[in-house]
Formats: sequence, C-alpha cells, structure tokens
Amino acid sequence: MKKDFILPILVLSLICLFVSGALAVVNNFTAPVIEASAAERAAAARKEIIPQADGFELLNIEDLPRTITDVYRATNNTGYIFMITVPGYGGNISMICGINNEGKVIKTAVLSHTETKGMTDPVFAPADSNPANPNHQGRYTGKDKNLDGVIAVTGATISSNAYKSGVRDAFEAFELARRQ
Repeated sequence: MKKDFILPILVLSLICLFVSGALAVVNNFTAPVIEASAAERAAAARKEIIPQADGFELLNIEDLPRTITDVYRATNNTGYIFMITVPGYGGNISMICGINNEGKVIKTAVLSHTETKGMTDPVFAPADSNPANPNHQGRYTGKDKNLDGVIAVTGATISSNAYKSGVRDAFEAFELARRQ
C-alpha cells in the first residue's frame, strides 16, 4: 500500500528534477543570445529615432521621473534618446522618444505594449504609416515641452494619455540631461 503511494511521488519528483535541470541548461545557452538580440534591437531603435547620430552614450542621471528607464546622448551632440515605460490601460507601454538640442521632439515610437489591439491602433501604429493623416505618434514630431495640439485619441483615451505622459516625462528628463 505504501509502495503504491510513494513510488508515483518519487517518479514525478525525479521527472520534475530532470526537466528543471534541462531548462536550466537551455537557459544558460540562450540567455546571452537573447540579451545580445535585445541590445541590438534597442540600438536599432535609437538609430531609427536619431538617424544622424554617430553613436550613443548612456547617461547616469539622478532623480529621473520613475517612467524613464534609460537616457542616451548622441555622441555627435544631435540629441537625446529617452527609454520610457508607462502604465497604460492593459499593462505597460514601452516607448522611445528622441529630443533634439533645441528641445523639440525628433520622433517617438512604441517598442512594445499589451494594450487592446484594434482599439489602440491609432495610438500605436508607426508615425510614418500615413503621412497625409498622421496618427497619434506623428503628432509629437516637432513639438516642444508644451505639446500643443496633441490630444487624446477617442476610444483609446487612457492609452493615448499614458503615451503623452511618457513624452512629458522625457522632457523633464531632458532638462536634467542638458545640465550634465
């Protein structure tokens, strides 16, 4: 009777131990590749926002707004890149914002989000997808810290306001970065 009870527990425990070990080994090999891929995607995103930049240096700035995760300065002094994570309606919105030395938005883009597909398409579609009718991201290009004329998107108010809040935080971080 005890054998019928203990044997399945022992077998399942050994299976779990083996599978956990196998996952650890696989993770050991794939983690560096995933990290390198993420770094390449981030570098490509920075270059897309400020294409005329020669390269970027990561700045260490204290007292940044909580939504700003990283700040980069273009090595040829053409502007700044702000990596931003803001809470939206359905989760976090990861975005990037470039601001030139005159304090104007160069370009913004969404890197990832978990917002409702379809409803938030006007907010998260690429800014240059229809130059004749710019979406929400395209409305930020050329704006200063006042963000005049940028209004919420009907049907995606929380998401578009979160996006705007992230850009405002980028301008707050911009003021701190310029002092360095």
